[in-house]
Amino acid sequence: MFRKIWKSISSVYLLYELNTCIYMLDPWEKRFVNAFIFAILGLLIFSSYTFLPGYTRKLVNAFLPAHSALSDLDMDHQRSMEFNIH
Repeated sequence: MFRKIWKSISSVYLLYELNTCIYMLDPWEKRFVNAFIFAILGLLIFSSYTFLPGYTRKLVNAFLPAHSALSDLDMDHQRSMEFNIH
């Protein structure tokens, strides 16, 4: 079981290396590029959660079951009806 999981993770990492062309770099260069990519990704996720909470919530709800996404759409519709926005 553990071997299958490790094999799938290593194959995904190999695809990541091939797609980003970092397979030809030295090990220290790989660590530097990976740290840079994950830092940018982390900052992107943090800033979108902090500065765009409504849009981020809708994006997260798009990937969750339909019940939570529909409840947010209903809440937005109710808010727009309170202020007579059509």
